[in-house]
Amino acid sequence: MQNTHLRTYVKKHPDNKMAWYLLGKEYLGEGQEAKANYCFQQAGEVYEAFERSKAPADIWVDYQEKLVEMAEQKEKKHRVRKMWLTLLMLLVLAGLPPADAPGFNRDAAEALASALESTDDSMDNESGNNPKEDLALVANSNVFTAGAFGGGNQGEAALAAAWSGSGAKVQTSAVLGMQVAGNWTLWKRNMAVKYIVQTNSSGKLTAQSYDAKQCNCEPPEVSPEIKRLAQAWTVKQESAAALSSAMITYKKRNGNWPKSVAQLAQPFPNNILGETAPGMTGMFPALLAMHQQGQMGKGKNTAEGRPEGSDLPQGKNAAFMDTLGGKPFLQDRLEIIVDKSRHKLALISGDTIIRNYEVGLGGDRTPEGSFVISDKVVNPNGRSNGEFGSRGMQLSDTNYAIHGTNEPNSIGLDESLGCVRMSTEDVEELFALAPQGTPVRIGKDLLPETAMVPEAKDRYRYTLVPKQNNPNKTYHWLN
Repeated sequence: MQNTHLRTYVKKHPDNKMAWYLLGKEYLGEGQEAKANYCFQQAGEVYEAFERSKAPADIWVDYQEKLVEMAEQKEKKHRVRKMWLTLLMLLVLAGLPPADAPGFNRDAAEALASALESTDDSMDNESGNNPKEDLALVANSNVFTAGAFGGGNQGEAALAAAWSGSGAKVQTSAVLGMQVAGNWTLWKRNMAVKYIVQTNSSGKLTAQSYDAKQCNCEPPEVSPEIKRLAQAWTVKQESAAALSSAMITYKKRNGNWPKSVAQLAQPFPNNILGETAPGMTGMFPALLAMHQQGQMGKGKNTAEGRPEGSDLPQGKNAAFMDTLGGKPFLQDRLEIIVDKSRHKLALISGDTIIRNYEVGLGGDRTPEGSFVISDKVVNPNGRSNGEFGSRGMQLSDTNYAIHGTNEPNSIGLDESLGCVRMSTEDVEELFALAPQGTPVRIGKDLLPETAMVPEAKDRYRYTLVPKQNNPNKTYHWLN
């Protein structure tokens, strides 16, 4: 894009320092250093902030992609919001600690300039636009998502999604903060609210940071109601992940999708889903439609299938209206990773660790490699307090299993003959969350040290499926 558009804009808005900064970058890219320096002088502190920002260079490409996506999805009446999204994102980055200059992407400036020009179109002059009517559409609803905070991430992508995904019918979009550990993001109950994007009394979108370090401010308190709803949202996402993964197992085994939760929660050995959780029946139709249309997950463990059926459920009773984008947040199939170096077992979805428990192992006797949960049994060998505890999950067609133990002091040690030992509370929660067919990977140096075990009151709540014992078999796992 030629800089004509930005020159026109700064003439109309000479106080917009961000526009001066972008125009300077345009001139600099054309080799006109004198004009560029003049623009940078007009930009003042904006120039200083962004030339010393630690934002990675490719963040400009991310802006461009976000703007293009928004341009395709939003009609004319949303153009002003696109501009504010971009400016807000840039201002967020301006608050990051100083480091070397990141460079600049001309295409990003081009996209931003196009968005800036849209401010010349009056929202009030658009056909059918009535501010009073728009304000009346604002519902008392709350939408949640989560983003990575730490390791150089400040949740910018999640904030951008919350901003661009907000509309007249959404009052509050909250971004919860997931900690970062290496290449992992850490899912927790009671994640802190980092940002809230809200429709104010004038029908305009505003954003508030609740991270004092990020905004360099004294943020207000998050309301108790938002905290309560945020925790309920995390509980719901865990249930949805368990149900979705169970549906994938059923499809792989039977060649077709299940028709109800009841088909997944059968007595042994058809107990793909060992427990049911509140809300599963209500979310089942939406998850089924997403799977049938190939809209779930982005990794190799999603079930293959061509889109079929009608559009996803819409309206007031849509199951995931409280989730940004209208889909479950934890979309990738659940997996289990056992780290022999750290005596940790994690339940993951994609690159998000949902739980990370301490376990007992058998040192070199514990095999490494890939397995699946082939059997799930309650009270192995008819006892809840025997050597295998109250739950057992066999690893493929082997004599190894993940199970409870009557030797709790062995957790964290290498005292088994090869099996993975867990405490009673941990193995019962894992049994509830991880369905049959869950992939299991055992190796070394795979997980962070961080524990991810909720307090007792925050454990995953479920209802045990009846008749999950197996009186016809004596298990001889290598405990």
